[in-house]
Order: sequence, then C-alpha cells, then structure tokens
Amino acid sequence: GDGVPEWLAYHRSERITEYDHEAFGWRKLMEDLLYTPEWPSNRANIHEVHVPVGEGGTLPPDPPRYRKLMHAFRHAGWKMPKLWAEAMRPGEEKRAFAALQASPEFTRFMDAYRRFVFEEIAPTCGDPSGVWFQSPPTIRVAMPSVAPTIKPHSDSQYDRHQKCEMNFWVPVGRAFGNNALRVESRPGANDFVTITLSENQYFRFDGYNCTHFTVPNDTDYTRVSFDFRVVPASLYRPHADANGRKKNDGKIGDYRAECTGPVALREPLRGTKPRRV
Repeated sequence: GDGVPEWLAYHRSERITEYDHEAFGWRKLMEDLLYTPEWPSNRANIHEVHVPVGEGGTLPPDPPRYRKLMHAFRHAGWKMPKLWAEAMRPGEEKRAFAALQASPEFTRFMDAYRRFVFEEIAPTCGDPSGVWFQSPPTIRVAMPSVAPTIKPHSDSQYDRHQKCEMNFWVPVGRAFGNNALRVESRPGANDFVTITLSENQYFRFDGYNCTHFTVPNDTDYTRVSFDFRVVPASLYRPHADANGRKKNDGKIGDYRAECTGPVALREPLRGTKPRRV
C-alpha cells in the first residue's frame, strides 16, 4: 500500500546490535576531533568535556576548533566569550567547518565511518545493491544541561526525507539514563523507553515513522554519539528540484549522502530488542 516492502519493515525494526567497536577506534578518533590546540589543556576523557579548561573553571578565550562544542556549551547554559560569539556568525562557522572537514582528524574519522557502514551496516539492510548513507553522520555532544537536545519528532515531519529510511545511533562510550535517546517501538505506540547502550552496541530504528527525543541530561556525563540515516539503494529516490526534474544530488533529507555500491548480505551478529515493559 504505502510503497514500503515487507523486507524493509523487518530490516529497520528496532534492534540493539553488538559489534567490535575497537576495530574502528571511535574514542581516539573523537578525542582527536574534539581537541583544541589553543586551549591551556584538553580533557583527556571526552565524557568530561563539559568541565571547562579555562582559568578558574571558565571557558577559555579561544573558541573550540570543533565548533559544535560552542553550541554544546551554550546549550548547557554558558555565556559565550567574545571570540566564541564572533566564531558563531554563520559565515565564520561555515568556513571553520569546511576547514575542519579538510583536517586529518576529520578525514580519519570519515575513513572509519565509511568502513563501519560498508562492513557493519550495509550488509544487514536487506538490499544486495547496497545503501545510500548520510555522509558525514551527525555527531552529537550532549553535555549535562537543564534543556533537552532534541524535541519529540519523527523524521517524516521534515522535508525531503524518504519513507524507506532507516536510522542508526552509535554512542562513543556509553548511553544511559537521562543522556540517552527515547524511542517508541512503532508509530503512535507512545511506549517510550530509554535506549541504554554500552560502548560495543549500536541501535537501529525506524526514525522516519517513530517518535524519538531526549530529556535534560542530568548524568554528569557528556554523551558523545553519532547518528545517520540510510536508504536501501533499490528504494532510494533522487531529489526532484523546484521544476520537478529529478536530480540525483545524493541527499537524504537535507543531509549529503553517498552510495556503497553492491554488498554481500548477512544477518546482524549478536543483538537484542530494547526491553519494553
């Protein structure tokens, strides 16, 4: 009826999958990405990045090299120092992100990310022709805060998303308690549970249809994670432009995307469903 094949419903049903996270080295990659050379010191532990390293526990004068950290600190209630506020101007931020994307740290992260999608994700999505996948993924740094980072939504509420999308959420470190994602089991079920994950697990869900959100992080632990969307290649719809012309500019929603090409299919390795009462 809705143009979504049955095999897709099976392959995007919610699932917590175990994998060898050390084969990808996310923690070191993320430490390198979040590192700011100009700061007097950097937190050795990415989950303590919310504790500022400036004089007397303040924010250092120089903005973080990874600009998303500015937004994380602002979200956590910090007032932006002068140079940070200047760095937040849209043009400045765009330039800084372009520079970051060209950096060896970001390149190494993207190499590991592509390998993860090719080896872990694409073979388990049910389509031998591969997947289109969001690239780069969305990296999230959720510091302790009195405000949630994501309001309740499903991705279908946003333009240009596709009804055959599948979502993946990968913590770097743990996700637990009020720093974790809340998701319902199926559209409109309202049976939200906290998705608790250890470092060697990732979560798959139907974020196009199922509502998901976060609550204020009161855990004294900065949750670092990345998430992305994929569409099985045989179900991928190229974008239409304003005149209705198809232009395959490789996007999923407003996210840039690329295609893996054909893959050898397999079932995911060890995995479970989230526990629902």
